[in-house]
Amino acid sequence: MNAPRARASRLAPYLAAARLAARDQTTGWAEAVGRAAFLAVLLFIFSSLWRHVPMEGAAADPRRLLWYLAITEWVFLSVPSVHLTLERDVRTGDVAYRLPRPVSYLGMRVAEAFGVALVRLALLGVVAAGLAWGLSGGLPPSPGVLLAALPLGVLAVLLGTLAQTAVGATAPWVDDVSPIYWIWQKAAFVLGGLIVPLHLYPDWLRTAVAWTPFAVLLNGPARTAFGPSLAEVLATAGLLVAWGVAFAALAWAVHRKGLKALGVHGG
Repeated sequence: MNAPRARASRLAPYLAAARLAARDQTTGWAEAVGRAAFLAVLLFIFSSLWRHVPMEGAAADPRRLLWYLAITEWVFLSVPSVHLTLERDVRTGDVAYRLPRPVSYLGMRVAEAFGVALVRLALLGVVAAGLAWGLSGGLPPSPGVLLAALPLGVLAVLLGTLAQTAVGATAPWVDDVSPIYWIWQKAAFVLGGLIVPLHLYPDWLRTAVAWTPFAVLLNGPARTAFGPSLAEVLATAGLLVAWGVAFAALAWAVHRKGLKALGVHGG
């Protein structure tokens, strides 16, 4: 078997897991409607607020701000709760039955989560774009750059999935991983610029935030609403990949340590 075929064979189980998870996600219309409704309410509230609050300059243009918010919420709502799946596996003991399988337990869980994420990205992307268009009255200036939000959004959701996998990997040591996730979530809200773009933050805070993964997670894809240069878009993609690799390594390291804590080997 040649090298490309061998790699394809090794990847096949993970691709199959992602497809199955994506197919299952398409049947969960109640959850999809709930997320879409939440997104619609949020965009409607802020579109009304920004129309009545006096703001000056392109950096605070209400149309750009609404598209920015639509993208940050699109990314944030598309990340699946893989940390809860990992916690459940530890609590129920299911992890012990999955580890001996000839595939990586953690890799399968990440593949399943990303399959779910891709469906959410597609569904919520249509909703977010339609609402932003309707509520803001059209596209922001430099609409061509806005297309870069699509690949950047996929990379951002993958980063978020890997980060939450690292959170879930702490389950062998804690009874409940939710407090760790809440810290991550709230940090993403504030340091990632979920509502307000980072370029409107004070200089000292913006400089500090740039050294964290939160800035590129949400502000990275959403800043395309303000027409960044190609170099800035490529730099954002590079940072998303770099942070994704870092969190993948962290998740794997924590997972391996967790196996020792559980007294389980293999996987």
